[in-house]
Amino acid sequence: MTYSIRIASTPEDVAKCHRVRSAVFTEEQGYDSAIEIDEIDKDCLHWLVVDDNDQGVGTARLYKYSDTVGKVGRVAVLLSTRGSGLGRVLMETIEQYVIESTNLDTLALSSQVPRKGFYEKCGYVATGDIYLDEGQPHVFMNKKLDRQ
Repeated sequence: MTYSIRIASTPEDVAKCHRVRSAVFTEEQGYDSAIEIDEIDKDCLHWLVVDDNDQGVGTARLYKYSDTVGKVGRVAVLLSTRGSGLGRVLMETIEQYVIESTNLDTLALSSQVPRKGFYEKCGYVATGDIYLDEGQPHVFMNKKLDRQ
């Protein structure tokens, strides 16, 4: 099986992103489906990972958090493909897009504490204390981008 990553540029692609998020965050992790698609979603750039059959298996979103910081969120890879390296490739794809297409110099995210190690392997550093988001411990993390 091969996979490809693209910016979700159609309503159908965005719907695939939402289905992946629902499977991971609502069905698997128990987050409230009523808040999964929030007011920020419409202003985000969404990435979609698809398999050979154009079925969504991963997703993430990006929005401008400040003049110099982009915030990555709703990073999700289906359980069936987790551990394959897709999450890391997805994060690298987003970083490359930001470096090539924006003036942002830092990416930030809010990591579930059990996923913190994944983001550390991607070069993110925890900043600040652990806090609860929807009852789950999270930590804010960021990464200064290398534009060389």
